[in-house]
Amino acid sequence: MKKDSYNPETYWNDVAEKISSRNDINIIAGDDEPYYRYKRKRFLKLFNSLDFANKKILEVGSGPGGNLEFLTRKGCKEIVGVDVSDKMIELSKRILQDKKVQVQKIDGYSLPFDNNYFDIVFTSTVLQHNTDEVQLKELIKNICRVSSSDAIIFERIEKNITGHETNLGRPIAYYSQLFKENGFTLLESRFLPIQASYLLCGTIRKLFNRRNRAEGEPISRFSYLLESCILPVTSFIDNLVPSKRDLGMLRFKRTS
Repeated sequence: MKKDSYNPETYWNDVAEKISSRNDINIIAGDDEPYYRYKRKRFLKLFNSLDFANKKILEVGSGPGGNLEFLTRKGCKEIVGVDVSDKMIELSKRILQDKKVQVQKIDGYSLPFDNNYFDIVFTSTVLQHNTDEVQLKELIKNICRVSSSDAIIFERIEKNITGHETNLGRPIAYYSQLFKENGFTLLESRFLPIQASYLLCGTIRKLFNRRNRAEGEPISRFSYLLESCILPVTSFIDNLVPSKRDLGMLRFKRTS
């Protein structure tokens, strides 16, 4: 599924360059538009339901640091982020500043930490961007190795493996098997209720923007306006439409 034209480090360095020119300190690691800000609010509500107090936390693929900054208010014992992109790490320092968070660069699949060091290791839309199956399996192996208790992934979930060279949705069973091979069992799965907004805002994005618009570049003003107008309606519908796809939280527990 991986193509030679996609190099995660180069790709996300390019995205970081684009979003670094935004006026505000940005926590959206990609396209900054009304839909993705709405999606992040939904994500944070789910993220906030987890217990991080007095625990050592590792985020794999910490991007511009929004999740790490959020965790600084949750009473964590230790917070560490790792990312494949130097530029994303630079961005994260803008939001983290003097907060007690460690951020360091990795190669995309190795984790330079002792076995069982962290209580919780999590990803947020990171594994879906790893389309090299060999590296993905190695990364999951290391996620499990350094976690003493929980591994939590927030990733694109689909019934079948589908997508393109930079983004693949995968079934729950796919991830469950890989974590099971590394001594972790799936405890629960939850999904963001965003389907109506996802479909309609995605259509707007495709119809009213350049086909060759790169991730991180601004969307058109018209698209921005349409999304802003439609989200109050679709966000209500989202609550009525059950979802078992797109952004899901899979929580795994160490069993061996």
